[in-house]
Parts: sequence; structure tokens; C-alpha cells
Amino acid sequence: MSRFLIALSLIASLSACVGLESVSLTQVPHERNNLISASSHDWHFLGFVTQNDFVDEAVERLKSECQGGKLTGILTKHQTTAYLVVFKREVIASGYCNMLEG
Repeated sequence: MSRFLIALSLIASLSACVGLESVSLTQVPHERNNLISASSHDWHFLGFVTQNDFVDEAVERLKSECQGGKLTGILTKHQTTAYLVVFKREVIASGYCNMLEG
């Protein structure tokens, strides 16, 4: 019986549930040649959140992928993955980087 409980505990600890919190999309450009993306995340315990700085990290990473260009058609997703008592919050951003002419 104890092996069964150990196996059940192991299976439960390895399972996760993902929830999509929000999605946003700006106007998609006619020229869609150079798709770029960036993401960032943080971990928290029992839902106790102390900061949201990881969102700024995703934005800065996306901007750094398009230096010297115009970033358009931005899609952002905020999702949370629950692993029993530990949660991973993640922001995934993508967009099109069109280089400026001139």
C-alpha cells in the first residue's frame, strides 16, 4: 500500500494545469516577414505574489530583438501553470519587426 501512495504522490507532483489569463493583439501589419518573440516568467508559492517585474523583462527582450526597426502586430499572452502549491506565471510576447528605410 505504501508503494501505491508513493507512486500516486509522484504522479500528482509531476502533473500541472495551465490557465490562460489574458491575450492581447495590436493591429497586424501587411508586411509580416520577420516574426520575433520573447518571454519571461517568475515562480511563486501558494499564490503569494510579491512583484510583476518579469513582465517588463519580456517587453525589453522583445524590443532588443528589433533594434532599428518598427515593432508591430504584437501578440501577448499571460499564462499561469500550477504545480500543486508552486505556480509559474509567464508572459509570452511576439511581433513583427519591420526595418525602417532611410
